[in-house]
Amino acid sequence: MIAVLLRRLAELLLVLLALSVLVFLLTSLAPGDPAEEILRRGGGQPTAAAVAALRAELGLDEPLFSRYLRWVLDVLGGDLGRSYVDRSPVAAEIAARLPATLLLAVAAAAVSAGLALLVALPAVVRPRALDSRILALVTVAAGGVPPYIVGILLISVVAVGLRLLPTGGPDSVVLPALTLGLAGAATLLRLLRADLARALRRPFVRLAAAKGLRRRRTIVVHALRVAAPNAVTAMSLVVAELLAGAVVVETLFAWPGVGQLAVAAIRQRDVPVVQAYVLVVAVATVLLLAVTELCLSALDPRLRGGER
Repeated sequence: MIAVLLRRLAELLLVLLALSVLVFLLTSLAPGDPAEEILRRGGGQPTAAAVAALRAELGLDEPLFSRYLRWVLDVLGGDLGRSYVDRSPVAAEIAARLPATLLLAVAAAAVSAGLALLVALPAVVRPRALDSRILALVTVAAGGVPPYIVGILLISVVAVGLRLLPTGGPDSVVLPALTLGLAGAATLLRLLRADLARALRRPFVRLAAAKGLRRRRTIVVHALRVAAPNAVTAMSLVVAELLAGAVVVETLFAWPGVGQLAVAAIRQRDVPVVQAYVLVVAVATVLLLAVTELCLSALDPRLRGGER
């Protein structure tokens, strides 16, 4: 197990290094000059001297590798830079908004897992029942609709039409969690239903059924345990997708998370904030998948050392 941990740690460090290079290049080489954009927001046409002075102040006149090295060293020291707009520390802004994004992701993951189980179990217990098929079809169809369309429909029907919940803001997480969770529920449902169906064909599960164990109990006690590892892996991928997809939903529902901050930073060409957002989400995703893989390796020795 120690060898597995060391190998996974080395792989993780390489992935994070490559990730930092990718994030820096994608944000630094984007079209446009941040210094010129900042001066334009102040009104008037910026002069070449003013642009050059601001580029020197922001360190944008340095070679690309020097800027990357300085940025990486600052990040390792906990400094994500300062906003180009108000010169405030980016790390403090991210830290202030990150709990809201994590709350939304956890709530959406709970919605995804709950709906997937709620639909998959009846679909396996009564596969030919009309209500099970309709419920599964509706869930998969809803998961195929883009989140912003689902969000607009929920706002129109639940918030505006029925006036059951507020349209957005920090007081309600229900509608944004439903919007994000539906897409994840469709992914989990397809996987869980297929895994449960395969698990029911396993010899020991058939033996339990042959001994008189009820089908519902056979599924919950035996088949669900067999399907759990794949479900855990899929759930980690869903959570990673939820973190990345929170940008649209947070903007739509005025949810005060890092996604809303990132959208504002993109509009204002605030490169340090965009870099910090992409880096935080990417690192969180990589760490989540790494922890999931280690947990599965600990639970199933066949997964260690690359075995499948």
